Amino acid sequence: MESLPQSPPRPDTSALPWRHGMVAVDGVDIFYEELGAGDPIVLIMGLSIQSIFWPDAFCQALVDAGHRVIRFDNRDIGLSAAVDRGVAVNITKDFLLSRAGLRVRANYTLHEMVADTVGLLDHLKIDRAHVVGISLGGIIAQMMWASHPSRVRSLAFIMSHTNHPIWGTPHPAVLLRMGPPPRGATREQIIARNVETFQLLGSPGYRRTDEELRHAFSVAYDRDSRAGGSERQTHALFATRCTDTILPTITVPTTIMHGTADRLVLPRNSQRMAKMIRHARLTMFPGMGHDFPPALLPTWAAHIVENARSA
Repeated sequence: MESLPQSPPRPDTSALPWRHGMVAVDGVDIFYEELGAGDPIVLIMGLSIQSIFWPDAFCQALVDAGHRVIRFDNRDIGLSAAVDRGVAVNITKDFLLSRAGLRVRANYTLHEMVADTVGLLDHLKIDRAHVVGISLGGIIAQMMWASHPSRVRSLAFIMSHTNHPIWGTPHPAVLLRMGPPPRGATREQIIARNVETFQLLGSPGYRRTDEELRHAFSVAYDRDSRAGGSERQTHALFATRCTDTILPTITVPTTIMHGTADRLVLPRNSQRMAKMIRHARLTMFPGMGHDFPPALLPTWAAHIVENARSA
């Protein structure tokens, strides 16, 4: 592993003293950042979203509660390595195949993304961690429990699901947005598309301005403008089986949070999960969609800290 300099090679709007590094896991370079000291919490990001979207205020609240926070770019996004093994992606066709329970060939599956997470913990010499997964990251966290239960002290799922072929299907308006931007799209066109998509997915009760989102996606684009990673991560989801059978085996403290206005991962998914995990605590937030509402971040952090302490 080669450590990165304290000043990261990217636009950095964070005022927090993140410590940066890169670790190779099975030949795939994974970029990570850590903050604070104490009881470790690893944050697993969702589909196609870079780790810098874990809000600083949220991370600082966890640090203030005595935790060491680790966030990282999943493979194929941000500063982590691209993983293209030559398998073509057809989002529409492969979505239908996965929903029909048929096999989807992909460049990798979520199993490899679990291995990335465990390999990062190995590098950081963390035997056990509190694992927080948002959206797709929640599925990775479930699978991590199934394959490496001794590494997991507690679990927190935020607006996540089990990749169920029926229950996990998004709202029809969201399905129409699936797929990559038009070929040859400019920086400004891609940023504008991302803003439009997040306004569709975001929280009607906690609206963000276009200017806020444009700034966030501008920073993200300038950090990583590669094409293809988002589609390959989507492909990995389609190529991975439903995790329903994992949930009844979970024995560590578990907290589940979801918004009632989520149109990407419908709220029924977390409601199902809470019924399938013994003693899970479910919190539903009225007016919250599929984003990071600043007003709710202190509550998110408080639930995760309380759940970790119960371990």
